[in-house]
Amino acid sequence: MRVAKSPLMRPTLLIVATLAALTALPIRASASSSVAAGGYTQNAPSSTGGAIILSSGASIPAVPLEVQASLLTAIGGGGGYALTGEIRGFTGGGFGGAYIGAGAGIGNLSRDRSTGPVFTVFAGKSIAPFTSLELRVYRQTKDTGATAGFIGVRFSF
Repeated sequence: MRVAKSPLMRPTLLIVATLAALTALPIRASASSSVAAGGYTQNAPSSTGGAIILSSGASIPAVPLEVQASLLTAIGGGGGYALTGEIRGFTGGGFGGAYIGAGAGIGNLSRDRSTGPVFTVFAGKSIAPFTSLELRVYRQTKDTGATAGFIGVRFSF
């Protein structure tokens, strides 16, 4: 008995073999991810609540910098979000180290909940392995934009 060959069988086998070979290579993952949770407040509209920030980034070799993307989601209060690309610099290594950074992106922190440019500056201080306190300030630059603050605890993975 002869089995009929599908025209997609050869490309599919090639893709599967390539993926299997790539997963077998000894590649070191340099990306990091973290989550922060804490208090959030903004001025327009005036509201206070909680917020969660998810971040993922990668280190730049030979310099103490990390490029990362972060998503702030305000829960409670007026709601809103900010999606930013950021550069984070380290001021000290290991336990007890600190970091500072800045970023820009888009968000809807404004009074009318319209999307527009958002800028952020932030700083953090390690309090335990893989754990830090973080302070952030966001500013949406539209006419109806808001200034917002966040303070919370960040857990890195």
